[in-house]
Amino acid sequence: MKLVLKAIRQSEIPIIVLAQFVIILYYLPYFILGENASVQIHDNLDSNVAWVKILLDNNAAFSSPSTIIHQTLNGIPLSSVYPTYDISLVVFQIFGMYFGYVINKLLISYIGFWGMYLLLRKHFLPSTNSSTQYISAGISLIFALLPFWSFAAHVLGLPFLFFAFLNLRNNNTKIYNYIIITLFAFYSSLVLSGIFTLIILFFIFVYDIIKNKKINWEFFAGLACLSIAYLISHAPLIYSFLFQSIESHRVEFYKESIGFKSAFYGTIKLFLNGQYHAHSLHKLFVIPMLFVYILGYNSFNKTVKLIFAFIVLTSLFYGFKDFHLLKPMIDQITNVIPIQLQRFHFLHPLFWYILLAVALSWLSNKIKYSKIVIYSILILQLAFVIKYHEAWLNRNKPSYKNFYSEETFTRVKEVIDRPIDSYKVISVGIHPAVAQYNGFFTLDGYFTSYPLKYKHKFRRVIENELNRDESLKKYFDNFGSRCYAFSTELGRNFVSNKRDSINHLDYDFKHLKNLGGEYIFSSAPINENLNKDIKLVENIDLPDNYWNIYLYKIK
Repeated sequence: MKLVLKAIRQSEIPIIVLAQFVIILYYLPYFILGENASVQIHDNLDSNVAWVKILLDNNAAFSSPSTIIHQTLNGIPLSSVYPTYDISLVVFQIFGMYFGYVINKLLISYIGFWGMYLLLRKHFLPSTNSSTQYISAGISLIFALLPFWSFAAHVLGLPFLFFAFLNLRNNNTKIYNYIIITLFAFYSSLVLSGIFTLIILFFIFVYDIIKNKKINWEFFAGLACLSIAYLISHAPLIYSFLFQSIESHRVEFYKESIGFKSAFYGTIKLFLNGQYHAHSLHKLFVIPMLFVYILGYNSFNKTVKLIFAFIVLTSLFYGFKDFHLLKPMIDQITNVIPIQLQRFHFLHPLFWYILLAVALSWLSNKIKYSKIVIYSILILQLAFVIKYHEAWLNRNKPSYKNFYSEETFTRVKEVIDRPIDSYKVISVGIHPAVAQYNGFFTLDGYFTSYPLKYKHKFRRVIENELNRDESLKKYFDNFGSRCYAFSTELGRNFVSNKRDSINHLDYDFKHLKNLGGEYIFSSAPINENLNKDIKLVENIDLPDNYWNIYLYKIK
């Protein structure tokens, strides 16, 4: 708090207070609507949120890295469910699932605001003129409200991290820098943004050695602090990689090579639109302003050049990673280091808005009535970002409450009337995360890494269905993170298929029973005349509940 107060000048207080108020207003719908709020489903409710629920239900949030979670896929390592010990889990434990999600989102927005504000005021826009002050606050507010899908600080925590490292680089050795670095490691993912940030920081470290002919030991200490903190916070992941000799299904990941045209299109798409897991929403106002800056300014400082070059080069890498001439080499690297090397794009939002701040600061000294132009750009960009509010974008999809439909699945438990850990289920036409969230033991699920042997075992159950649809077959065989009980007749749409029906579900039910499967939760009726291995127990369709569940018993 002392650090923040020291950075704020008296003239900035009104705009800072206004920005805090806007952030609160932005999140107000989540609190007013409660679980009736619309929340992103893809890679969120269908996975990340359910993974947290599995951890909490199994008292495994901060358990030993060797822990096996038996609730899903017949037992998988802790690292397959949730590979980190992070701050978000504490928030979930305190506030529960829905409000834990909301509080985490609110918290990382404030982290994003203050991190960006301190970074700009200290290292990029230190001027005391009023335009610079408003630019810093405005850019920080816009950045804080970008619609990132995650409830952790993979992206929104980056300004704070760079603020701390640039302090160390400039011989500011205060303890708060190391506290910021440590907290970032416990509130972010090493494989999403952490390792790529470490690479950039390492290059800065080496560059300084070459330039200054000496080692910046404080900066090195920061790198060591971040690395050690990541080793601790990612202990389940590190333990699994080093000591659990379990071959991951990821070894079968495969993407077909692409030609130059597709690679170039992918580059342009990322450069203009960003990546949906790390939204920057920069196309309409940020890029045009940068081109004005580029055309009107002949002497960019080295930092601006490097940041822009980084965005261009990593966009090229993102687009060309599967280019047929490069793909064999990239595949060789990822076979040794099983990460998605293109994820440098998680740093793009931070860099786009630093560039916008610098460009607007330049503009403030170049044209008459510059304040009107600058404030207009900031307000328009803010409005554009708010338009992408999660609750607004997902308003036509099931709400948080509807998606998990706890009342419906409480009724399912009553109908089955057995200890929930004494039987296993699969879901057809429903994300398995729904059953997992409600405490059921599932044979299916969505996990970013799980044992390859299990993928092959589960494939035997759905093999005939996969053979009836080449696209489903490729999706499962070449990706497989969604280890789902696919139905050819329903396809991959797991939200809007409630009125469909399944004529023939061509599963190997004998093998399904061998895996422990006893019940099927289906979103659609299954023709029992053509499916003699199952029997309808009950159709559970409660008023005001989203899912109409057809509960089948496997004979």
